[in-house]
Amino acid sequence: MQTITLRLRLHRPTQAKIRRYRELVERTTAFANNLVAAGRPKGLTSRTAREYLAGDLPSAVINQALRDVAAHRDVQKFRVLWPSFNNQNLRLKKVGDFWTAAFPTQAGRVRVPLSVTAKQEAMLSRLGRDVKQGAAKLYEKRGRWYLALSVTLPVEEKAAGPVPGKVAGIDMGLRYLAVVNCEGETLFFHGNQAAYIRRRYHAFRKRMGKAKALKAIRQMKDKEARWMKDQDHKISRAIVDWCLARGVSTIRMEKLEGIRRRNTRKRDFGRSLHSWSFYRLQQFIAYKARLAGIRVEWVNPKDTSRTCPRCGHCAKENRNGIRFRCRKCGYEAHVDVVGAWNVSLAISGLAEAA
Repeated sequence: MQTITLRLRLHRPTQAKIRRYRELVERTTAFANNLVAAGRPKGLTSRTAREYLAGDLPSAVINQALRDVAAHRDVQKFRVLWPSFNNQNLRLKKVGDFWTAAFPTQAGRVRVPLSVTAKQEAMLSRLGRDVKQGAAKLYEKRGRWYLALSVTLPVEEKAAGPVPGKVAGIDMGLRYLAVVNCEGETLFFHGNQAAYIRRRYHAFRKRMGKAKALKAIRQMKDKEARWMKDQDHKISRAIVDWCLARGVSTIRMEKLEGIRRRNTRKRDFGRSLHSWSFYRLQQFIAYKARLAGIRVEWVNPKDTSRTCPRCGHCAKENRNGIRFRCRKCGYEAHVDVVGAWNVSLAISGLAEAA
């Protein structure tokens, strides 16, 4: 089973509904902050917690807010707490050509049409059968309103053993966030832009630190974390789409304990890409690949950048910086291309399969 989040956009909400949504968000946030100010009292229910309300809220939203406040123990004050609903009080139904969502607000239940993609519609049509509906969150982004709906769906597990079809290998590092190789064809994701953004955020935080602007530093860290996660989603989606277009049936990745510091200047350590969440990027690739029916395997990373994928000769001297030249057969290539190719060949064996 795989749990994913569908971002369902509300279709052209009226100004009256937008005002209702914003009031719901404001009341939910005020309620959460009142609980924090009171020391996060335990044992509250939707009935006993009403003394902390700044305005009326549906019981469903109160219960979800209680869970959110309890889960975020380190938060001293919520800037915004988006109202959440569970699968009992959020109803999804197709009416005519539109999928609609019905959920409670402070002024009663509303039913709104959704703008869904073809993939989202395919998953929504399976709700109640093999797709299980989870919690949902109402939020606004850039003037548009969305429901972030969690769904759990079955994933077809590939049988162990040899799998027919093409195999792609993915090598990860600091100069290139990811390099994909499939039978000699290569896809690069350069890390220059990402490193620049990370250094810029670092410089901003340093200036804000000197100015004692602690709130601005926290907000900047949150913004940077969201940007990094968005990049991981975009890279993983591009990789899986690239593999699908080439008929790849298996993706192999290194089982890394920690990304190697290579091809970067010492002053960049900790400021650019060394703290990038390569584990998260791998997990994003893995779950998107499984949803697309592609098998994912993990390989041992030993000697993947020192071994010639043509003749199998392994030597430290084969590699010189970012260039690879086999001392035995003379094969030359970019070292990350060699690494991705060797990962696809699993030259040091499989670590585990999924």
